[in-house]
Amino acid sequence: MKKFLQLLAILTLMIWGGLFLYFYGSGRIEKYLDPSFRIYALISGIGFILLGAFNFIHRNRAVGVCTHDHAHGDACDHDHHHDHDPDPEQGHSHEHHHDHDHGCCDHDHEPEKMHAHAHVHEHHGCCDHDHDHEHEHAPIHSHDHEETPSGMAFSLLVLLVPLLAATAYSKDAFSSEYVAKWGKIERQMQQQRIAQARASQPATADATPVTNPYTRDGIEAAEGAAGSSTPYPGQADTPAAPKDDKAAEAWGAFTMEDLKKMVPQNAKGEFLIDVPQIFYTAGDKELMDVMEGIPVETTAQLMEETLHNPNNTRLKAFRLFIECCAADARPLSVPVDFGKAPPEYTEMGWYKLYGKLHYAKENDEIIPMIRIERIEATSEPTDGLLF
Repeated sequence: MKKFLQLLAILTLMIWGGLFLYFYGSGRIEKYLDPSFRIYALISGIGFILLGAFNFIHRNRAVGVCTHDHAHGDACDHDHHHDHDPDPEQGHSHEHHHDHDHGCCDHDHEPEKMHAHAHVHEHHGCCDHDHDHEHEHAPIHSHDHEETPSGMAFSLLVLLVPLLAATAYSKDAFSSEYVAKWGKIERQMQQQRIAQARASQPATADATPVTNPYTRDGIEAAEGAAGSSTPYPGQADTPAAPKDDKAAEAWGAFTMEDLKKMVPQNAKGEFLIDVPQIFYTAGDKELMDVMEGIPVETTAQLMEETLHNPNNTRLKAFRLFIECCAADARPLSVPVDFGKAPPEYTEMGWYKLYGKLHYAKENDEIIPMIRIERIEATSEPTDGLLF
């Protein structure tokens, strides 16, 4: 049994190492880890394999003896030598009779039993007491050197079964329920950040909905700087009129030229923007002023829109954003409006979306959305997860 468990332990190491290498080599690891962490999976896999191989090679090697004391009856690989023979009738007791002529002594020295050494001495001079020296073989400590077979078997099963089951049944993707749940939470948190930033600004007659506390606008508001009085963007189908270049340069404001330098465009002049980038522009007044009505192209997955869909003309476009690993994946989404009933589509399917970017104010929330002009089904991009 112990031999079998030893081989099972070695097999466990090999399986763990093999799965690490499999995920790395097959590309499945891209669904789970940020690129900067993937090299550690490779190193760990190699380490597990080497450790398993080492243990297999030395599986028949004798274990070294221990170097500490044991109670009699404990299992150990060394002998306990005594220079005297036990008396079987006295229960492994050892009597050492040392007869010494010490003069007068009027007491007896009786040997003690019960696994004891009794030393009988006759001392010089007279004494009226007994000298019974008992040396009990009491254990210093008692312990087991090995885990019980049942405990070891249970430990190995816990290490193997969940890992193999997860590897076999995982679809390397999140369910629509997960996306719907956490997508809603992310939107609500974003609106809370916007509301908090707006509340932190000084009240003015021409106060405008500004907000992301991490943008230049939010920082200036927190420092008490005077905010811009530019009206809240409307729902026009064309980009906002460009600002005066000299004034923009003097104040360091964000302009259309800045956007063109930062964001690539396709042959038709549509800006190639990811859904998370659109998501985080909500509340930033400078960005909304410039990006209102611009033509965009983005690739995303589609699913039913359940938050802002008053006329049932919208779907939800989302992308998964990962900071470290799949455990912290967050779906960031924006509604896409077709102006009529949406066409047939595949739930969680991948599409290229073309349209114009707008910012709507609904239920006191700032909602970035794409007014769709056309969509095209596409395959999942190599960067399906954004890091």
